[in-house]
Amino acid sequence: MKINTFFLRVAASCNLDCDYCYVFKHRDMTWKNMPAVMLESTVQSFAKRLREYADNVGLREVNIIFHGGEPLMCGANRLIGFADTISDILGEEIKSSYSMQTNGTLLTETFLNECEKRNIGISLSIDGHKCVHDKHRKYKNGKGSHDDVLNGIRLLKEHPSIFEGVIGVIDPCFEPEDVLQFFDDLGIENVDLLLPDSTYIDLPKGRAEQPDLYKNWLIRAFDAWFFNHQSLHLRTFEHILTGILGEGSALDSFGLGNLDYLTIETDGTYHTSDILKVSYENASAIGFGVDEGSIEQALSNEKVKQYNAMLSLEALPQKCKECVYSTLCGGGSLPHRYSEANGFNNPSIYCEEMYTLIHHAIEVFTQAIEAEIENG
Repeated sequence: MKINTFFLRVAASCNLDCDYCYVFKHRDMTWKNMPAVMLESTVQSFAKRLREYADNVGLREVNIIFHGGEPLMCGANRLIGFADTISDILGEEIKSSYSMQTNGTLLTETFLNECEKRNIGISLSIDGHKCVHDKHRKYKNGKGSHDDVLNGIRLLKEHPSIFEGVIGVIDPCFEPEDVLQFFDDLGIENVDLLLPDSTYIDLPKGRAEQPDLYKNWLIRAFDAWFFNHQSLHLRTFEHILTGILGEGSALDSFGLGNLDYLTIETDGTYHTSDILKVSYENASAIGFGVDEGSIEQALSNEKVKQYNAMLSLEALPQKCKECVYSTLCGGGSLPHRYSEANGFNNPSIYCEEMYTLIHHAIEVFTQAIEAEIENG
């Protein structure tokens, strides 16, 4: 097993208080005991481990993703310094690519200029228009962050070479056409809209009262995208269509595949997918850090083996194995499969939603192809 992508959680704090945050609002509260920001010494230790790993396995390209919390809580100059430190230790023999996931509120022209010099890509979090965004993504004083995020987007659009797109969370109480039109009007091409993180312990909000709430939203969203907004690269929907054509690849929203990255927390400890934090305390923790063991030791750890085993077709629950869409859905996002009774041995808590979406997408796509043949 060889990987080339590493998430560096450079800040275990955030200036926003988003109500659905998988880091701060779910089952894993270990962030409270983490250093608020990653130390330079930790970055150096990680970079040395990465150089060691790259030399041992013949790796010549690596991807480093700065994450949080909000990564800019560690300070813009410090974050740029982290990138330079890693590049210096890796040397010219290993090509290092950098990116960052940010809420956008702390971006400045000076910082973006430095990012552009180093080709540090930036993905920004925004849920859509002001009403849907400010309902969830607030400052700690309760003020919505939408206006400041829009300012961040305007700054980023002046640096198109490093603007990688946006990620948002779905709120089924708002019309998807309005959300997609918002992104279209902004001229943002790459959009990823995610279902709110939920498990069999923490059920999707509002679904008990309205069982079809998320299913209906996904159907309307797919139709809005397919017929009106295909200028948007909407990752989940495109994944489904390429999967229908037999060209699908791994996606966090779905199961199957292998862990192809490691996460390093602010204290230097190795973790698998940090989205597992929605499941239970320390669900992602491998058990040691960059000062205690190598990347190869982390990848050979039992926690990683268990994670990869759960992403195999053989490990899917019987209901998933019998499903016609098993190889496309793969049981759904692994964290969404968790229950106290069965661990991750369940279909996604969004099983019916994913089945409905895939089935609807196939119908719409098939009808479109037939119509094109008929008219062609």
